[in-house]
Amino acid sequence: MSGQTTVKTKTEHRTLNLSLSPSLTQRPSSTVDQVYDTVAVGLDLVASIADGSDILAPLAAACRIMKSILEVVQAIENNQGEWTDLAGRLKGYMSALEERITLFETYPPPERVVDKAFSQPLSHYVDFLETMHDAVVELKAKRGRSRFGFMEAFSKVKIDAAEIKKLNRDIEDRHRQFMEALSLFTALHIQAIERNTNFTKGDVEITKNNVEITKANVEVTKAAVETVLTDVDASVILQLPMVAFDASSVHSTCQKGTRKAVLQTIQQWASDDTSGNAILWLCDIAGSGKSTVAMSAMESWRREGVLGGQFFFSIASNEGSTTDKFCSTIARDLVHYIPELAPHVATAVKQNPSFMRSSLDEQFRTLITGPLHHRQGRVILVIDALDECKSGSQRRKLVETLCTAVQESKNLKVFMTSRPDPVIQSVLGSLPIKYKLENRLHDVRHRDNIDDIANYVHQSLPGVLSEDKKRRLVEKANGLFIWASTACRMLNKETSLAPPDATYNRLISMDQAGAVDDLYSLIFERTDPEHHAVMYKMLALLLAAFEPLTANDLDDMLKHAGIQGSAKALVRNLGSVLTEDEATNLIQFRHPTLVEYLRRSSKTPSVDGCVKVYINIAVAHGQAASWCLKYLKSRTEGLKFNICEIESSFYLNREIPNLDAKISRSISRRLRYASSHWLFHLAETDDHWRSTLTSELRQIIQIPYVLYWTEILSLTGRMSRAIAGLRAMTRHAGLEDASKNSLDEIRRFLIAFTVPIQDSVPHIYISALPFTPIKSKLHLEGAKRYINTLSVTRGLEDAYPEVPSSLRGHDEPVTAVTLSPDGARIVSSSSDNTIRFWDADSGQPLGEPLRGHGGSVTAVTFSPDGSRIVSSSNDKTLRLWDANTGQPVGGPLRGHEDVVLAVAFSPSGQRIASGSQDKTIRLWNADTGRSLGEPLRGHEGSVNTVAFSPDSLRVVSGSRDNMIRFWDANTGQSLGEPVRGHEGSVNVVTFSRDGSQLISGSRDNTIRLWDPESGQSLGDPFRGHEGWVNTVAFSPDGSRVVSGSRDNTIRLVERWVNTVTFSPDGSRIVSGSSDKTIRLWNAETGQSLGEPHHGHEDWVRAVAFSPDGSQIVSSSNDTTIRLWDEASGQSLGNPLYGHKDWVLSVAFSPSGLQIVSGSNDKTIRLWDANTGQPLGEPFYGHKDWVMTVAFSPDGSRIVSGSRDETIRLWNTNNGQSLGEPLLGHEGSVNAIAFSPDGLRIASGSDDRTIRLWDAHTGQAWGEPLRGHEYPVFAIAFSPDSSRIVSGSFGKELLLWDVNTGQPSREPLDGHEDSVWAVAFSPDGLTNSLLARMTKRFVSGMQILDNLWESHSGVIKIGSRLVSGSSDKTIRLWDVPSGQLLGEPLPGHGNSINTVAFSPDGSKFISGSSDKTIRVWDADTDANENSSNQDDRKVACADFIEVLTPARWLGAIVR
Repeated sequence: MSGQTTVKTKTEHRTLNLSLSPSLTQRPSSTVDQVYDTVAVGLDLVASIADGSDILAPLAAACRIMKSILEVVQAIENNQGEWTDLAGRLKGYMSALEERITLFETYPPPERVVDKAFSQPLSHYVDFLETMHDAVVELKAKRGRSRFGFMEAFSKVKIDAAEIKKLNRDIEDRHRQFMEALSLFTALHIQAIERNTNFTKGDVEITKNNVEITKANVEVTKAAVETVLTDVDASVILQLPMVAFDASSVHSTCQKGTRKAVLQTIQQWASDDTSGNAILWLCDIAGSGKSTVAMSAMESWRREGVLGGQFFFSIASNEGSTTDKFCSTIARDLVHYIPELAPHVATAVKQNPSFMRSSLDEQFRTLITGPLHHRQGRVILVIDALDECKSGSQRRKLVETLCTAVQESKNLKVFMTSRPDPVIQSVLGSLPIKYKLENRLHDVRHRDNIDDIANYVHQSLPGVLSEDKKRRLVEKANGLFIWASTACRMLNKETSLAPPDATYNRLISMDQAGAVDDLYSLIFERTDPEHHAVMYKMLALLLAAFEPLTANDLDDMLKHAGIQGSAKALVRNLGSVLTEDEATNLIQFRHPTLVEYLRRSSKTPSVDGCVKVYINIAVAHGQAASWCLKYLKSRTEGLKFNICEIESSFYLNREIPNLDAKISRSISRRLRYASSHWLFHLAETDDHWRSTLTSELRQIIQIPYVLYWTEILSLTGRMSRAIAGLRAMTRHAGLEDASKNSLDEIRRFLIAFTVPIQDSVPHIYISALPFTPIKSKLHLEGAKRYINTLSVTRGLEDAYPEVPSSLRGHDEPVTAVTLSPDGARIVSSSSDNTIRFWDADSGQPLGEPLRGHGGSVTAVTFSPDGSRIVSSSNDKTLRLWDANTGQPVGGPLRGHEDVVLAVAFSPSGQRIASGSQDKTIRLWNADTGRSLGEPLRGHEGSVNTVAFSPDSLRVVSGSRDNMIRFWDANTGQSLGEPVRGHEGSVNVVTFSRDGSQLISGSRDNTIRLWDPESGQSLGDPFRGHEGWVNTVAFSPDGSRVVSGSRDNTIRLVERWVNTVTFSPDGSRIVSGSSDKTIRLWNAETGQSLGEPHHGHEDWVRAVAFSPDGSQIVSSSNDTTIRLWDEASGQSLGNPLYGHKDWVLSVAFSPSGLQIVSGSNDKTIRLWDANTGQPLGEPFYGHKDWVMTVAFSPDGSRIVSGSRDETIRLWNTNNGQSLGEPLLGHEGSVNAIAFSPDGLRIASGSDDRTIRLWDAHTGQAWGEPLRGHEYPVFAIAFSPDSSRIVSGSFGKELLLWDVNTGQPSREPLDGHEDSVWAVAFSPDGLTNSLLARMTKRFVSGMQILDNLWESHSGVIKIGSRLVSGSSDKTIRLWDVPSGQLLGEPLPGHGNSINTVAFSPDGSKFISGSSDKTIRVWDADTDANENSSNQDDRKVACADFIEVLTPARWLGAIVR
């Protein structure tokens, strides 16, 4: 019929025949009316489903409607991707329903009756399908009406696609909810009857006695089922949170004829009620087939009726890798597999509505052990891949809970699988309640393992390979089923262009048998290289996802990120390692070994140049974060007020009927994902992505979005994850203060009002918001937006309580404190023999003190995952404690013969190091508490401090013998010679986060920085404390060091700006900093020019402009030199490699054709500035680090200064040393400069002096210039060679008259820390200076004295200075007046090491230890603040028009 056919109303079809025939597979008519006749079956059923009706009718109706929708979809011409997805989804869902109908048809009608609890979800589902059918028909009709209007149809494509996507999403959510309800119905009404019927038949055939017992059991079961049908509150059970993981979507049962011996052993254990071994632990290596065996055993027990529940842990899933929902998931399974326990589970939930806040053992006792007391027969729980539970403390607690449970419930048995795990082993130990089946699945000494793999290979590759090749493939598997199964999938791959024999040859040619990583490398190698980049980006997104993604979700994420890829194509091409579940469309990794392989994958080419897998997880997290924020803000699918349309605040969430249905209908899967994980994606990405998403972050943390987001947290039970995510975000140092404060306030809001928010969505607005502190942002903004909510007139706090200035509770001195990794708790130890936990937000003590040590507790620290703490004591022992419960984990760790003074966890969490007064260090297994090897000996005094390197490979120790030692953490061997430098006992040592530096504190009152590789001291000691330095720590970003001393003070040491220099015309400054960046600055305004120049991987030590100002050169601790385009900030070519250590100094030749560099490797190198190639061999001569280098004004010579206290001159052309070294300094020569007239050299040294030298003879010129109280690190000549500026470890700059050697004025004070770099603005009649001089001329002659001075009868331009400091700022100075020009220039995130002006004076650059270079604009005079400044600028513009360069100087001085 045509599109004008009148659509009949729903009520017109109430007399239709509801017969279940014809067959469900019969195709209906293609006309709209006929289709609607079919759909009307659903309308009748929606009206008639009630108590007592047969479940087959609504199921058949649902199938018919799906069939009708499918017909309409398939009839649409030019089917686009979204229609195809919908059709595929409908086919899958229809198949699932038909399977259920087939099952139900085998049971008598009385057992198919729908009760009140399930009539509503069934009718809602049929009603939804009918509505969906209307929508599909209407869409088809629209397309039909537009058939001949091409442009009109084309314009509707986007709208059409959006509507189809919504249909896809809606039916996915509704079907999932409906199948959940149907599964519960099936369990309660069908499976119990089927199982007990089968059980009864079996017993009747055995003996008469068993018949009597069985009859009794049947009566009990019938009564129980009747109780279930009348009393159970199904909605209570449906609201139990569960981990939605279908094990069959990833794992399969054992292939027929394989694993017979192992399965027989397991079945014997399951049937034996006399042995007392209630736990069977199948322990074997990764890829040996444990999960497949578990699936087979589970299926057998399900058929037998003794399966109670299953939990498959998975490292690829956030929920599946924790025990947070373990008990509630098992409880849902209990109801599913053993229906007679349903009322007992429901009662337990009703009596303990807040059970999710209880501990794991309390949850297990409430939801599982309690209900099991009402069952006589045995029940078996299956727990697979327990080692994939990420938290060691959670694994330990779960195993302890299971051990307790099987002893309390004699009918409970537990079958668990895992890789070898010391945590599990330490708990089970020699307990008699367990049976351990270890290495049984892969050990080739068990012949059946080889036979099983052979059987598998032969069945999987019929006709693919010859028998001989199959045999060799079996041998190559080396007992690993994962290798064999993956190889078979590769050989069977239909999409591969390579013949099976070619694939086989590559498999056999692998060096190591059973090497899974090599197998994965081969899989990726055999994919099309053209698609590698896209494929790796897609894999990175799958890897970064905290839950498995559907194909549609991944495609949507790819589209949002601008990645031209297809999820289904990815699965097709990587089908041997990826799978897409047909029912859920979730893409899963086939095995955790692939996840581990990808996480280990290098992001750079391997040593031999072969590119492996590029996985940039940080970028993937950024892309996922952006996608999440998009959905949170979406107008159609995003956050909104009362998103689930809850009508009353009188009911708690758990009391709202059909809340699951409301959640499923109103909160899409994507919005649920975004709400749960957006914070963690933001926290895990890099600073670039966080900066990119700044505006989106600002928006989402404002009212009303934050309250709408809180609604979803309340409804989905995600409060604790949100709090953890907020805490993770606020730990990032680069986050802007406003956002950090807002995130912190939101976290405090969620913590303070956790209970009302979790219990009731309306009470977010009714209870929580009105009671927020008066001055909080949420309160202020909320009061304006929600004017009708409660108004609290008195009693509110002004702000959330701050942590008290002191935490009191210990009775004796506190010996150690540390924060938990998530920043939520503080742990402290004391001489009162106790350990205490404190809430880091409120300062309140948490629980009772931890007691157990028999003496003063000397040290305490958290494990990397925050699950445990380890403490050391005067009682010569260490102790491990559960950080959540405060209970001791095992007994004391004994081995030291004297007081244990220090203790540390390795970052991997696997080892503990301890230092003792017995002069030794010991290593311990962190899981078992066992000592590893012999004590580490070498120190001649007490070992006061120990620390692990970030990679866990080294241990560093500090001792009362004044020395620091490094040790191999695996072998215990001493690494290199002891590090000497401190003049007193070394009290504390710690690594920087990146492992590039070590810091130590000593009884000599100093702090020292060291290079961990060479053991060399980095600069001079940090002085300031007047007592022993007892503790030091790096800030997370490495930019600061905090220290605590016996002088009762805490000091914060900032890292530094290492170098600054002007552009040749003085208009710009360049700076380099310890924050690894280079920055350009406007020399007049101090404004940063563009973004920092990123590229260096460590501190930027030096920067310089090329003479024409078009390029910047920088050097770094990463051993490289880089060239940059000044205008664009882009890196020019590859880094210059050649030096073997830090490159401390760099300079352009006056011609701009060459670059000179000096390094910690004691050499000087010359480079071609155009090609980046080294010119000749390195210059050798210095005996220590080359600290500074410079060209002579004519470029013919190079001067260098070294830590060997000498200065050397070199011939630029041949690299030969010119004469003898210049001797005179008594400390490292840190800074050097040629005078612009080429007559003198100036040098600055650790000996706190500046020396002048004759540039031609090398003779010292006069006496040393004395005035600095600290080492001199920076020096520069004025453009006319008449003055010198110097900067030192002190905070001041000094100006010197070159002729007299005297300071020319008072010190320039302003910096708050050491000055590392200085530069004069250059002379030159430049346009930028012309503009500045002209403006001042127009404003009046009286100010000329501030800009000009007469010297030797020559009129010269007054110079400016730029300086860079450890205080992270750059400062501009007016030299004649000594005044600061404007405010300090912030921007770098670390010390500024180098600065330079551009040749034309329009810009300056800076290089920093933050690894960046910054460019700053110097063209605008921002330092004038006169009221008539604007008028002056206008006059200036007019004046410039009539002046020519040849006349302007004369016009001003006339």
